[in-house]
Amino acid sequence: MSAALRHCHLASRDHAASLRFYATYFGFRFDATFPRGTAPEATILRAPDGFQLYLEGPSGEPLPPWFHVGFLVASAEACRELHARMQAAGVPIARAYVTEPFASFFFTDPDGHLAQAYFDPRAPG
Repeated sequence: MSAALRHCHLASRDHAASLRFYATYFGFRFDATFPRGTAPEATILRAPDGFQLYLEGPSGEPLPPWFHVGFLVASAEACRELHARMQAAGVPIARAYVTEPFASFFFTDPDGHLAQAYFDPRAPG
């Protein structure tokens, strides 16, 4: 059996700020809202490749310190350029840009979620 990971749910205090962030740096766009009964509805964002982020309501539940989402970019140069754009815009950089074992850096989104941008030439693309 083969399966593809196609969505992730993240807690978000401000769905509009999260949409702006993911649209600016990764090309996500608003897709839909998802009703949650009496709970706040989820906002669904879709990436150009179809991957979805479901922005849920805020949560006080902590995530393990190693938890993060990763964004595979097209090249080491694209990774370096994204790092420079984020630094210039004041996006918090959690771990510095490195080139070994592959181009990579970690940052946090508007809700403090840890994420990685990376280019691994061995990764299927």
